Amino acid sequence: MAKALVGVILGSRADFNVMRRGLESLRMMGVPYALEFLSAHRTPDRLAQWARKASDNGIEAIICGAGGSAQLAGAVACHTLVPVIAVPIDSTPLRGQDALYTLVQQPLGTPVATVGINNSENAAFLVAQILAIKYPAFREVLAHTRAAAAQRLDATGKELVGEFPDLCDPARTTGASAPRGREEEDTDPGSDPGARNGDSGVIRPGARVVGNSKLVPTPRPQEPGTPTGDPALDAETPTLVVPRPRPYPAPPSDEDLAPAMFMKPRIATPTPRSARDVVAEFLHSVEPGRRPMTAEFDKALASVETKVFQVDRAEPDEDVLSHAMMVLLEGGIVAFPTDTVYGLAVDATNADAVRRLYEVKGATASSKSLSILIHDGGALDGLVKEVPPPIESVLDVYWPGGLTVIFAKHPNVLASVTESPSIAIRIPDDPIALRLMAMVQKPLAVINAAVPNQQPATDGKQVLERYEGKIECLLDAGPCRSGKASSVISVITEPYELLREGAIPARDLKRALGDKMKDPV
Repeated sequence: MAKALVGVILGSRADFNVMRRGLESLRMMGVPYALEFLSAHRTPDRLAQWARKASDNGIEAIICGAGGSAQLAGAVACHTLVPVIAVPIDSTPLRGQDALYTLVQQPLGTPVATVGINNSENAAFLVAQILAIKYPAFREVLAHTRAAAAQRLDATGKELVGEFPDLCDPARTTGASAPRGREEEDTDPGSDPGARNGDSGVIRPGARVVGNSKLVPTPRPQEPGTPTGDPALDAETPTLVVPRPRPYPAPPSDEDLAPAMFMKPRIATPTPRSARDVVAEFLHSVEPGRRPMTAEFDKALASVETKVFQVDRAEPDEDVLSHAMMVLLEGGIVAFPTDTVYGLAVDATNADAVRRLYEVKGATASSKSLSILIHDGGALDGLVKEVPPPIESVLDVYWPGGLTVIFAKHPNVLASVTESPSIAIRIPDDPIALRLMAMVQKPLAVINAAVPNQQPATDGKQVLERYEGKIECLLDAGPCRSGKASSVISVITEPYELLREGAIPARDLKRALGDKMKDPV
């Protein structure tokens, strides 16, 4: 079984974080798998070819990540008889609901098994169950896994019983229903409730527990002063007492639920008076048609506080990324690393934010210095008129990566970014940038964090020196891996033209495109 038995297909690298947990589960159970990056709309021929040969190559089950490309699993199922399991991924504004509904409504003859949204672990265990039919070794693994899960559930139950004995322990609960047929017998005035129910442990209606002994009947509520027939009770004037329910305890704080060593720092959300508000007030105060001076703009931004967070590329803090997401959605500027250089980013659909980014950078809208960063190739459909077929294979190789491509854009799309009929787009190969964009679910307008006559910033310290007090947030992850700006190629007309050589050598692009690209100067 050294050969791969499971094929795991992802349409983009952005979905890898969700699928990682499923891959770890497969590795834990000893299931050999092969990971493939294939696209239903960018590489349909390669996807179909792989699916048709899956069975011949020993693949006995397939897991597909269905995010922005919800049709990926269905496209695979159309070309193979190997069982296909889909994992809906919340990489769209509908948080995976669109992928889930698409997957469960596959046409007759092309069924796709579907797990919960982002639940790649269950997909891994379902694959193990399929393989266990043929390979007994996986039965032992599954049995062990289920036994461990049952032990954890039992331990949780014992903790709850110990914490809330009055609610969880039947032996201490009053008012439980008796089995049908015993109630009339037990309520006989001449019966001995202890003899009938004391050994069985059944608690009848109208009974109460006295210590650890037998059950005794509870007197029915009476009006005050009514004789009960019990001398001890009739000696005093009875009063009707209505017990008050015990108030619910206050919900535990985060500090009560987890040890301090495991606590994540609580990240404050932006204050109501954000930089967007400050800039909006300033821009509205400027006379129409007059571009404000840099000194005036710097003065207006004097109240902006730049929050700096140290971020680990391998495991970025979700709370920090959530804070950066809120800054972007509220119109603020966030600086973060890419695989090439640090960039200043805003929500590309927010015209005020884009205008402010130009002002902070000291660039004009006609400079064409802004690029659009996306986290998944599926976002191209709403931004560009077409993706020329020759460039698709190049994107499969260099995206995510240091290649910026200038496409012909849809009319009236992101007019605040550029009024020209073209648009520059890139998918950066950096886990922080990809995760943040997946959370924002909007294209980001990004400009390199450089000032005039200086090289682009390649570490967080340089960004802070240049833009402290002008941006809201800096995600500092240390030096960028490349340090070179991205290569820029225009694919609007043939032959394609390399406008800037950067992280991707010109000879590599020429080798990939051949006559479709002009010879580098």
